[in-house]
Amino acid sequence: MPTITINDARIFYETFGDDKPNRAPVLLIHGSTIDGPTDWCDIAPELAKHYKVFVPDCRGHGHSNNPNMTYSFKELADDAAAFIRAMGYERMHVIGHSNGGNVALVTLMEHPDLIQTCIPQAANAYVTQYLIEREPVVFDPDRVASEVPEWMDEMIMLHGEVNGQDYWRDLLQMTMKEIIAEPNYTPADLARVKKPVLVIMGAEDTVNAPDRHAQYIAENIPNAEMWIPEKTEHNVHKDRREEWLVKVLDFMERHGE
Repeated sequence: MPTITINDARIFYETFGDDKPNRAPVLLIHGSTIDGPTDWCDIAPELAKHYKVFVPDCRGHGHSNNPNMTYSFKELADDAAAFIRAMGYERMHVIGHSNGGNVALVTLMEHPDLIQTCIPQAANAYVTQYLIEREPVVFDPDRVASEVPEWMDEMIMLHGEVNGQDYWRDLLQMTMKEIIAEPNYTPADLARVKKPVLVIMGAEDTVNAPDRHAQYIAENIPNAEMWIPEKTEHNVHKDRREEWLVKVLDFMERHGE
């Protein structure tokens, strides 16, 4: 079980594939309340046929600890940047899903020199009223325990060994507070991006589609590309796996070293 200390946290990670000549590796960032293998188990081996792939557990998730009991997109982006450096690379293709998409976007904004390409999926660049009203209900621990016990059981299984059996409650609360506070990038902020970006969102994504988050990101980042498959919800990489692989591999190939 490979681990590395990043910004005082012990980060577990997996690697797939070998270094390919003149190809930056891929960093896959998972969504909140799950871990790297849960989010990317079907994708990482396929990408590894073409690129070396890293799949870490973000701090406080899976086998990675959370020494400061914190959760912020900025901190996780700083972890991602430090991870890229620690693995000995100048840049990586950074792909994130859901809150991991937010982390990928913040990494792009805060550490652009470490980005080969950025692919935020199901991400948001600013906080909307819809999120402020929705997320405290969705992430309420008491509601989860009574109405969605299978989600509670999954979090205990994934995070309990390292972070404690009751940590899932703290994780939900920390995650919710961050979602309704950050990120907050303006069109002018996004207009400064110079790296290649592919924005992905399911057309039926109940979290992001109502406020057109993908469109906001893609329309304000110069030359950004966008893919919004119809009849698809939050997990585009799972629900449209083969199409996802074609789109992502083509994009990274066109914007390689």
